[in-house]
Amino acid sequence: MGRSPGESWAVGRTLPTQIQLLQGEENAWKGFRRALRLEDREAFDILWSHARRHATAASMAARPLPFEAYILAMAVGIERDLLELKKTLVVSRGGGNLEPS
Repeated sequence: MGRSPGESWAVGRTLPTQIQLLQGEENAWKGFRRALRLEDREAFDILWSHARRHATAASMAARPLPFEAYILAMAVGIERDLLELKKTLVVSRGGGNLEPS
């Protein structure tokens, strides 16, 4: 299968990477971030850091709407933070159970 003279083939990525999609989505929310109170901006930034931390997992989800995977990645990060707090609380109380209530 050869090429005709003068014919070129596209080389490289034809679709944006998950990181590029995530960066674009995060940039699209900049106006929302600016409208937040200062104390809420930190929380907003933490949510996006959770999404970035789990970008590889989000790419494996192959969702038609990538934002769905970002939201789930944010939720996983929040749950992880909560589990760490629960563990700290259990240790400070001298033991116990981490079963969901």
